Amino acid sequence: MTNIKTLIEKQKQIAEEVIAEAEAHYASVGPVEVETVFGGRSATLRVPFLHPSEFSELADRFAPRPGVAVDLPLWFNLDAVTRNYPGVTLMVDGEVDDLFRVRDKEAVYVWPELYPQMPPEDQKEFRMAVWALNVWEPKQRREELLARKKGSVADG
Repeated sequence: MTNIKTLIEKQKQIAEEVIAEAEAHYASVGPVEVETVFGGRSATLRVPFLHPSEFSELADRFAPRPGVAVDLPLWFNLDAVTRNYPGVTLMVDGEVDDLFRVRDKEAVYVWPELYPQMPPEDQKEFRMAVWALNVWEPKQRREELLARKKGSVADG
């Protein structure tokens, strides 16, 4: 029985180590900054990385648009996800705005109102930042790790 207990404890430690490593990685990612202009005023938008489960929940709320090329390889509507992305902050002239306002005694997140005010090319840059943080980077990391694993198997 001691061997079984030892094996079970070892497996628990492996799972805990993997979870801790994943969480440490997620804590180290982002944010990404996107420069934009509102009228004649320049601003910087800070796009935070979302934990994969949070991003999946957000993406699941917005189905891909039929016939929209950018959505076809994705499982979600990139524009809608970007418009509803949580935690965006605005920086103008050294001041930071968390984009929350109190309206009718409720906290309201105004990013969905600010996003359409950006020039189209800056909206595109912001969408690319959301995509890169939450789709491209994890895919690249995964492919790199798998390639290294295949390389070490081929060597050994």
